[in-house]
Amino acid sequence: MKKIILSFIIILTWSVSNGQRKYFDEYEINAGYSLFQGDYGVRGDFSSTLGNNGFLLGGKAFLVLLDYTRPNCYGCKHIKFPLIFNVGYTNLNFDKAYNQPSLNSELQKVKAIGGSIFESQVSFGIEYHVGDLNAISFSSNAIFEKFDPFVGLSFGITAHVTNLESALGDIDTNPGIIPTAFQSGLYNKPGVAPTFMLETGFRYKINDRMAISLNSRWMYYLSDKVDGLVPDASKVNNLYNDWQFSPSIGLIFLLRNSGFY
Repeated sequence: MKKIILSFIIILTWSVSNGQRKYFDEYEINAGYSLFQGDYGVRGDFSSTLGNNGFLLGGKAFLVLLDYTRPNCYGCKHIKFPLIFNVGYTNLNFDKAYNQPSLNSELQKVKAIGGSIFESQVSFGIEYHVGDLNAISFSSNAIFEKFDPFVGLSFGITAHVTNLESALGDIDTNPGIIPTAFQSGLYNKPGVAPTFMLETGFRYKINDRMAISLNSRWMYYLSDKVDGLVPDASKVNNLYNDWQFSPSIGLIFLLRNSGFY
């Protein structure tokens, strides 16, 4: 875990130092609350896994891949390319997964499971901004002259360290204490998962050098092992991989002093 955190700091430091060479023109730091949806509780019932929550910290370095000074370039006015870094911690708590007064043995096994997930992610993406990135304001309406709605899509790699525990005993040496449908799919160890991230939100301009970002991030892992358990397909109708949702707030430092930015 310490090596992952150290690697994240080194990469972010390298990005900042190289910003002076015009590789990057903006930086963002953000933090948010996260909700994790895995294979526990009731599949498809988001409320059954509300106990799986934590935090997500991140940063962005926006690469200069277009000439934003070109006046007649549509992409230059609306498109940005962020290099994204995230680190997160999720507490797995399934005490609230079921509220029936009397539980059978399988549900008792679910309630006994707990643990945590630590993750570190790096991805590259594209953002579409409604506002004109080269203009002082993207709307003649004074209400919106400081707001810039955007949507982004990125693809990357997530390294995760999953640590599952059970109140009934050691799940690594006694897999019989976890639900039957998951006993053949225990992955209580570090792993790597390709990840898609969809982001929507808006920026609010403070001045020519700084802005605030409010957004929501939805991360879909191309793996079902992030939460530590993969269900037996013959026993459980598993329709989705693991995913995570995180509303967040960020602070943006703008190195270009041209119009809106």
